[in-house]
Amino acid sequence: MLENKKTKKIPKPTYFGMNLKFLRRMQGLSQTKLAELLGMSRNNIASYESGLVEPKVAKFIETCIYFNVEPNDMLETKLSESPRESLHVNESDQGPIDSYIGQQMDSFVQQTNEMTKVYEGYKTLYEMKKEEDSYANNKELYATLDNLIELLGSLVSSNWNLIQDIYPNVEEE
Repeated sequence: MLENKKTKKIPKPTYFGMNLKFLRRMQGLSQTKLAELLGMSRNNIASYESGLVEPKVAKFIETCIYFNVEPNDMLETKLSESPRESLHVNESDQGPIDSYIGQQMDSFVQQTNEMTKVYEGYKTLYEMKKEEDSYANNKELYATLDNLIELLGSLVSSNWNLIQDIYPNVEEE
């Protein structure tokens, strides 16, 4: 006779964390500022963005309302792949030139989002490497790397500032 074991259903992964991070960046908000606006801690936001945890239903709905995003879209759609849609930009009254520029801006936003991930990864790796003993022996190399990472950070920041200036309904920090 087979035993009836209760099986737990593994929840389907969502894009909530990825979308939260993207929307926060689009609005130029730090994790701390977003947490303050939503009545959470910065650690909550960081945990959601990293995908470690999902918010409780009330906070999830509140987050969707804040960003004016449908709950299904927040969970099931990669919003970074279509920024104008995520910001509800009306394309029906655009001519071909405006439509083309909009498509180029979507591409620019996607590339800036990817560049931000690369920058954050290199910055983290670099900070870990600086803690090693080799840092003292290679100060000139690390000074150059400091400058390059600072330059990349400045470029990423400038891109997000430009995006925030171009897209409507964007709040600045």
